[in-house]
Amino acid sequence: MTLLSDASPAAWVAAALTASPPAATVAAMVPPVFTAYARVLPPTYDGESEGRRHRWSDIAVDQGVPLNAETRFDDLVAGSDRWGRPSDGGLDARETEALARVLSAFTGTPDQAYFCLWEGFGLAETEAWKDRPTRVRTPHRAYHLLTGPVGAAPTLPAPVEWRCASLWWPADRAWLVATEIDGYRTYLGASRAALDAVLADPALDAVAVRPTTPLDPSYG
Repeated sequence: MTLLSDASPAAWVAAALTASPPAATVAAMVPPVFTAYARVLPPTYDGESEGRRHRWSDIAVDQGVPLNAETRFDDLVAGSDRWGRPSDGGLDARETEALARVLSAFTGTPDQAYFCLWEGFGLAETEAWKDRPTRVRTPHRAYHLLTGPVGAAPTLPAPVEWRCASLWWPADRAWLVATEIDGYRTYLGASRAALDAVLADPALDAVAVRPTTPLDPSYG
């Protein structure tokens, strides 16, 4: 993984997000240039059973709640703390690894990808880079830009297993994954074939969405 001093590989992302409507929709997180979109659902953690994870799809079955593009976490659990909550502002390394594995098959450049890491994470890495002038700037965030293979996604940044890159995509721009730093929101823009593979993979919990799908306001 290499920290870049040139932010130009991310210019298309910054331009697309700046041009997107400011409404709180998927298009505000993922450039609306892809054929298909999905939301990757982070597991919850049961506070009474340390380390126990729950999938949204399992909670939905238990609750009798349909799980679709516009399902919000707070509506899914209906105020119950039985399942705990997901890690705030990240996607777990386990899910990130599965996502990278699936998406590697849907790019011609799996050995070259770009990763935007929010400057405000307060990690040792980001603190060491705070005096570097190069940033990728979107309407509400600024990021450090790194490059490496798609498979490096779950190791960035170590050692926080639930913290992930805020934006990452392969050099050929075949897809893009975005995770908001607040809340439980990870979205993917990709080809229809890539989306279908993500939805079908048993290691991932995901639902198809649209660029106009409202973002989930659940938080904390």
